[in-house]
Amino acid sequence: MRTAWSRGILRFVVILLVTLAALIALWPRVAPLYTSAVATVARPAFRAVESPNATVIDVMDDELHVYEIVGQGRITPVVTFEPYVFFAMAPLIALFIATPGLGVRRRFARTIAGAAALYCLHVAYLVVSVELIYATAEGNTLEALQVAVRVAWEVSPILIWIALTAGAWKRLLRTARTDRARKERSQSAGPVGAEG
Repeated sequence: MRTAWSRGILRFVVILLVTLAALIALWPRVAPLYTSAVATVARPAFRAVESPNATVIDVMDDELHVYEIVGQGRITPVVTFEPYVFFAMAPLIALFIATPGLGVRRRFARTIAGAAALYCLHVAYLVVSVELIYATAEGNTLEALQVAVRVAWEVSPILIWIALTAGAWKRLLRTARTDRARKERSQSAGPVGAEG
């Protein structure tokens, strides 16, 4: 007989894989819209941090191109963000959908909150990474900061998911411990019957 923990983990893995496969199949259609949404918020963010404004963002299909203004009416390419640079949104959503122990309302609310947090981090990453490119081009040595930004970028979806689902996992673990304790008590009691 499977424990609540092993059933919960198995269900989590199966739902995660199925959901992730579906989101991977949908990503080529979603990526242009999502990239455009990131660019829409990043444009005013660049204007807020730059004086004078030096960055031009252009979205072509699912690629985001960043250019630097180098003179009157002249721009030069800085960096291109490929279609899968923002793909972390898909596994994050799959993780929320698969997490056991969340009701429909809680699952929906946490998925929306997690996706919104990651979207904000995607915008921030775009702005910070481009500004770091400018800073290093001017001769500043910022490898440690670039590595820190990249690490934060990579782990942020998992940290968001853990922060928003820790309670559900604790409840599942508590249920598994209770089931195990009940099973151990029932086995130690042994059969009751007459001897002889």
